[in-house]
Amino acid sequence: MSYVEKLFDNQTTSVHIKEDSFVLKKVGLPGKWKLIQEDKVFSSEEIKAIIQEILEATDSIVEIDRSNTKVVQMGKYRIVIVFPPIADKTEITIVKPIKKLSLEDYWNEFDEYVRYELMDRIDGKIEGLLIAGAPGQGKTTFAQALTEYFANNKKIVKTLESPRDLHVEANITQYSKNYASISEIYDILLLSRPDYVIFDEMRNDEDFNLYVDLRLAGVGMVGVVHSTSPFAAIQRFIHRIELGIIPSVIDTVIFLDKGKISKILTLSILVKVPEGMADPGLARPVVEVKNFIDNTLEYEIYTFGEQTIIVPIAQNNQKILKEITEKIEQNVKTILGNKKFKVEVINSRYAIIWVSEKHKRDIIGRKGRIIKDLEQILNMRLEVKTFEN
Repeated sequence: MSYVEKLFDNQTTSVHIKEDSFVLKKVGLPGKWKLIQEDKVFSSEEIKAIIQEILEATDSIVEIDRSNTKVVQMGKYRIVIVFPPIADKTEITIVKPIKKLSLEDYWNEFDEYVRYELMDRIDGKIEGLLIAGAPGQGKTTFAQALTEYFANNKKIVKTLESPRDLHVEANITQYSKNYASISEIYDILLLSRPDYVIFDEMRNDEDFNLYVDLRLAGVGMVGVVHSTSPFAAIQRFIHRIELGIIPSVIDTVIFLDKGKISKILTLSILVKVPEGMADPGLARPVVEVKNFIDNTLEYEIYTFGEQTIIVPIAQNNQKILKEITEKIEQNVKTILGNKKFKVEVINSRYAIIWVSEKHKRDIIGRKGRIIKDLEQILNMRLEVKTFEN
């Protein structure tokens, strides 16, 4: 057993060693760990011996090799070594996954209907997925579960990592962008025609641009990004690509917190009047960001002039719109009785009443008197449109 392995038990997720300082360990599951200080201090010579053992281990792969930093994948251990002058003293950070999960372990948090809808989306609709969350919240563990799910369901899956620390089946090829240029990686992935590329740890412009280029080329993409909220992950793309193609690049965001799925967002684009605007002439392409679990609208993204506008929709907005819809329906029903109609509330100041052609005059009235009275009662603009009988 190597010295690195001796530092860990089944509950230890990371060990932090610094020259002439007490060893620190994080123990516990993502989001529930505690920091423990060991009664052990390593001297300069001891740390050099540990580093030499790491670099000479038969299962060690040096992913990043610079004069003052090294990133090594030693079996299941990811090891970051930093030397002075970048650090004040030599330090070694060793991280190990403590639990391997399947997708079913994540789905158990949801009711049966949501599980069915989620699996249906994973199986056939997801093409641009972001796995987001703060550091240490279980993003890579979920990405690993998703990778193996795709592979077990007859999908060709490749991973792109830096370092390669996903622990997946041997038939899944793991690429490192540290040993090839971005253009070379792009060519390899396009020519090998994978169904999905799992891009672990997207950090810089080069990474995001590669994700976008591969997605627009028709490759299914799963990107792992650090973010403090689900929408913050989307914002990483907003000023990098045109608004209209955002839903083609990202259609789903899964946010991990404390090792569990805490929120799922979906993106789509349609032409509509943005919330808070009443004039139908202001209709424009709007990217809608919805909560997958309850289908409530959380954000709208659109352009106004030369600016990109991001509008958070109040959490109670859906409740307000529902109340407005019910109020309009009550008033329309007093006019049309049991005749067929439908109310479509665009926003709090504008709604459309759909009726059959033969009943259109009943709701409009002579010279528009009825609909005008209804507008005054409801204090909003109403438009009457017809549907087929």
